[in-house]
Amino acid sequence: MRHTTSTHAAMPGQDSFLDVAANLVGILIILVMVVGAHTKHAFVTGTIAVAPAAIPKVEVVEAESAAAAIEQNVLELEGKITRQALEVSFRQAERNQLQTVVALAEQELVKSREAMSEDEKAQYDLAQDLIASKGELQRLGQTLTSVVKPSTTVLQHLPTPMAKTVFGQEVHFRLLGGRLTYVPMNEMIDAMQKDVPQKVDKLRGQSRIEESLPVRDGFGARYSLRRQGNLVAFEEIYLVDADENLGEPAEEALLPSSLFRSRLRGHDPKRTTITVWVYQDSFDQFRQLKTELFKLGFLTAARPLPLGTPIAASPEGNRSTAE
Repeated sequence: MRHTTSTHAAMPGQDSFLDVAANLVGILIILVMVVGAHTKHAFVTGTIAVAPAAIPKVEVVEAESAAAAIEQNVLELEGKITRQALEVSFRQAERNQLQTVVALAEQELVKSREAMSEDEKAQYDLAQDLIASKGELQRLGQTLTSVVKPSTTVLQHLPTPMAKTVFGQEVHFRLLGGRLTYVPMNEMIDAMQKDVPQKVDKLRGQSRIEESLPVRDGFGARYSLRRQGNLVAFEEIYLVDADENLGEPAEEALLPSSLFRSRLRGHDPKRTTITVWVYQDSFDQFRQLKTELFKLGFLTAARPLPLGTPIAASPEGNRSTAE
């Protein structure tokens, strides 16, 4: 009976211990849940803070466009520098070509002098000295005139914003009375170079000669040579109209089937400069032509002329400036 009583007396204490253990387990579970919630919140917050802001698509497109524009501008500048350098090189070659013609004429004149008698040589040399003195006087007069004369009006041209190169070829056109026509300047210079050696003998008894060249593309040409001491000097070559109403109206010249367009088809814009001899009555048409050539990629040089002045070239003439 004692044993049974002691066993029942211990049971209430055992129930209290189980209650305490259950409470501790519950508290631990709650603590784990709280800590887990805080940890999750901290992780999400840190992730959001570190993530970089997204760049708007519009800003990316604008930046790419700006970079492309800068690169295009650099290419345009490089192309224009190259074109100008090649234009200078072409002009130097053209000048050398004229100097070759003059040198050939001088050689022919020296041969002619060697065939003269002593008296003829003395008279010839005296005449050359007189011609040289007159030439110097003429140059002084021209210098004085250029100082007094007002400066020539210069046309402002459109820029050529494309990276295209020009390698020396020059094609000439004329704008007169609103009509555009091809000018065979290069062909006439070539014909003159072949003709000069055959005509230089005429300078034996004359101080100056003027010769004609055959008609080509509606134009004739005349050139002049003069004796200067023992040398032959080329004065100038100028063109004259052989027909009336040469060319076509400027408005028609801009059409795809025009004569002007057909002339351009044989030339590469990368290697060709278009020189336009424009008279004062056709400046408006020149601006339209300049715009069209700009679209086609050609360099354009303008040579303004007063009405009544022929197209001409001489060693003292200024050079075309292309843009």
